[in-house]
Amino acid sequence: MHRIRLAASWLARSASYPARHIRWKIIAPYAVLTVLLAVAGTYLTTRLVTGSLEERFNNQLAEASRVAADAVVRRERRHLEVVRAVAFTDGVSEATQSGDASQLSRLVEPIAANSSADRVEVLDATGARVLGLQRGDDGDYEVIAADDIPGEWSIVRDVRAGRQDELGDKFAQLVHTGDGYALYTSGPIYDGDRLAGVALVGSLLHSFLPAVKNESLADVTLYDFDGTPLATTFAGAEDEGADLAPRGDIASTTSLEGLREHRTLSGRDFDLLYAELKIRNTTVGVYSVGLPTSFIFNAGTATRWQLGGLFAVATAAVLMTGWLLARGMTRPLIQLVSAARAVTSGDLTARAAVASPDEIGVLGTAFDAMTERLQRQHLATIRALTSAIDARDPHTLGHSVRVGQLAMAIGHEMGLPDSQLQHLEIGGYLHDIGKIGVRDAVLLKPGSLTAEEREMIERHPRIGLEILAPVELAPEVIEFVAGHHEKLDGSGYPGHLHAQGLSIIARIAAVADIYDALTTDRPYRTAMDLRETMDILRREVEERHLDAKVVSAFTRILPEWESRRTTDPTLKGYRLPDVHVKAA
Repeated sequence: MHRIRLAASWLARSASYPARHIRWKIIAPYAVLTVLLAVAGTYLTTRLVTGSLEERFNNQLAEASRVAADAVVRRERRHLEVVRAVAFTDGVSEATQSGDASQLSRLVEPIAANSSADRVEVLDATGARVLGLQRGDDGDYEVIAADDIPGEWSIVRDVRAGRQDELGDKFAQLVHTGDGYALYTSGPIYDGDRLAGVALVGSLLHSFLPAVKNESLADVTLYDFDGTPLATTFAGAEDEGADLAPRGDIASTTSLEGLREHRTLSGRDFDLLYAELKIRNTTVGVYSVGLPTSFIFNAGTATRWQLGGLFAVATAAVLMTGWLLARGMTRPLIQLVSAARAVTSGDLTARAAVASPDEIGVLGTAFDAMTERLQRQHLATIRALTSAIDARDPHTLGHSVRVGQLAMAIGHEMGLPDSQLQHLEIGGYLHDIGKIGVRDAVLLKPGSLTAEEREMIERHPRIGLEILAPVELAPEVIEFVAGHHEKLDGSGYPGHLHAQGLSIIARIAAVADIYDALTTDRPYRTAMDLRETMDILRREVEERHLDAKVVSAFTRILPEWESRRTTDPTLKGYRLPDVHVKAA
């Protein structure tokens, strides 16, 4: 037995490598060549297409940056026109100096409405707000309700101080208001040569940035000098300042020319190009334009898929041809390897079943014949051993064989695989081997047993496990020997195991052993009839000694089993009472 196992193990190891490698030796050359051609062709073609698209993308990103800057400058120029209109309108300087907000509103509101300015404000010479108008959602102007203090803005202080730059006495700045950040332009209001006040015109960033986006065809974000996002056109990103902030420190960057980052925003990949926002030759902040990088691949995707599909079909055809050829050649060898591994692990029911006229078929047939003979010899040896054990007691002659056969029949009814069924059979044959270690005076005693004698009888499962320990038997066989007297409630022996510790093997063993023991003569009683036996089994189920599913499966095969007991000469040595009972 040991030598045959070694031979089967050697066959499994030696055959597994050719079976695994021959198939790939057949298809590998075709696969490697085809994959190389496919990869090279796809790479070269897509490289050309992608290179052209990247150049177009870079040009579009640069153009979007220029258009966005121009749009902001144009908005500032509109501010200048409104500032001049307000400053040179008759009566504005007088109303400003007198603090007549009502008069100022009648003079300034038409100018603001004609220009669609978001905000128009007039401050007196001290920087205090005299009038502040803001365009509402309905287009009408209303007094600014926010508590802004424009007098503190640098563009107001510059006008009040009479400063001028190379472009004149007008100034621009990004400022924070109660309604968000805005681009403001300031200019003086004179009464003769004397400063009468300051005119302010502003556009809220969230109001005019969408227009900048439409012109540049790119998403636009404005930042302060520290890189803090002030406003953006990225959808849903208003509250994602941390995600929009540049990764670099733009405050310490000497030049933003060409500064570019790849970002993921709202689940999409973008390339952002940064630049300084200059108005009237003065840098007032930083802005970025962003384009989705999918633009690069949109046109190339179709080409890539077409080429990839063409090469994939060709590759699949070559691989399929090689696979079918290799599969037909190696399938019998793989079947033989699988059967050898199963036999090596103890499943003597495994067969290669190779139907091939070549040498592998001959080897498979010989292997199956060898395994079948091995199985017969194995079972015959065990049955001979159990017969010798049962012969010690004429009342239990044939008990082990019947228990093994009945356990296998129950397992078959419950749908267990063949590998499990063979273990049930062998386990039944060997389950009482431990009785070798029990004295005949106790084993064959016709009367009641003393407590000491009962303890000796109950040791026979442990003795059996000790006898079988040196033998390489399947765990299921050991479970049968160890558990055929265990009960679900833990009242069995020798381990007093509960339901969670009992496998299906042990549960079947208990039912098969009890049934055969009850329906055969023993030194201390005669065999019970079927009705009484089934009543006892049902009571055992109710008391949680036996598994209900196992007893149910046994009940279904009971008529067939009893018929077999009366006709099968191998199931000898029992006494069947002359009582006919229909199976429940």
